[in-house]
Amino acid sequence: MDFRPEQTPKLEPESDMTPMVDVTFLLLIFFMVTAAFAMQRSMVVPKPQPKEPVISAIVEEEPADIVVEVDEFNTFHVTADSFEQEAPSEHDLVRVLRQIRERAVGEKPINHMLVKANPEALHEKVVAALDSGAYVGIAEIELLTLD
Repeated sequence: MDFRPEQTPKLEPESDMTPMVDVTFLLLIFFMVTAAFAMQRSMVVPKPQPKEPVISAIVEEEPADIVVEVDEFNTFHVTADSFEQEAPSEHDLVRVLRQIRERAVGEKPINHMLVKANPEALHEKVVAALDSGAYVGIAEIELLTLD
């Protein structure tokens, strides 16, 4: 009798890649669905021409419904018909603009806002004032830089 160990081929353990591919696709779908796609809005602001004379007087054909002034301390001052309030932050500015629009329900709709910016104010605060007006639904927003 010959005692030879049975020679069976050794099987290497194989890993099934199907669950890993499934998890990868699920993660891809999750990140695609939950990604925030924000629309970037832009406002066309004409560049000043150095050869043009500076106009010191402003002629307003139609007065603005709301005037937002950004002072040198980056504080917002909101003025409307018989309403004046200070808004120290962008959040407060949005709140005040909403209050003004809610008071005007049933009256003449508020569609025009003028932002007066002090030259010492941060550009970020001026843009925040413009964006706040657009956020609450004001259609016409103008920018005026004070000297």
